[in-house]
Amino acid sequence: MKKRNIILMLPLWVSAIFISGCSSVPEALQVPDNTVLTDFVVVRDNANTEQGNAARWGGVIAKVTNNANNSMLEIVHFPLKSSAIPKQGNETLGRFRVYFSGLLDPVIYKEGRSITALGAVAASEEGKIGEHEYNYPVLTATKIHLWKEKKQVDVRVIHNPFWSSPSFWQPRYSNYPRRVVVRKAPAPVKKK
Repeated sequence: MKKRNIILMLPLWVSAIFISGCSSVPEALQVPDNTVLTDFVVVRDNANTEQGNAARWGGVIAKVTNNANNSMLEIVHFPLKSSAIPKQGNETLGRFRVYFSGLLDPVIYKEGRSITALGAVAASEEGKIGEHEYNYPVLTATKIHLWKEKKQVDVRVIHNPFWSSPSFWQPRYSNYPRRVVVRKAPAPVKKK
């Protein structure tokens, strides 16, 4: 009986291993297990009290500025999934700035791309979003991970024509796109 239970549980264990492997955080963004990461909301609400603490925040790039010594990214914050991917939605908790020592090419790090940054909380900065005054939480990043762009994929399934046929020798092509032919209507016949 025990052997049978083990055999029945084996697929469950294998799938759990694969699922946990698929949702892991990229190596560049990993921190030791005992590291406490500072939440974005805590820094936003208590400006400058969390300076120096470790944080991992993410979101969508709103602006890229390359300075003489560093690059600054203005990011619209979104909460992170367990894999550290920003979970985009219709509402955000605010914006923050990330400073990275080095050049971040605006063609690659362009507006609208998802990003996650790991680093230390720095002093907040005053700025503007359009004409609106805004106090930006700041993260001095040691690591930045730019997520791949999601592209739409055609997921239509084309079935084997022989599978939907009652006879293997006479396939039906009902699942394939058909060409439409538009013809002019014949001219009406005039009666005398």
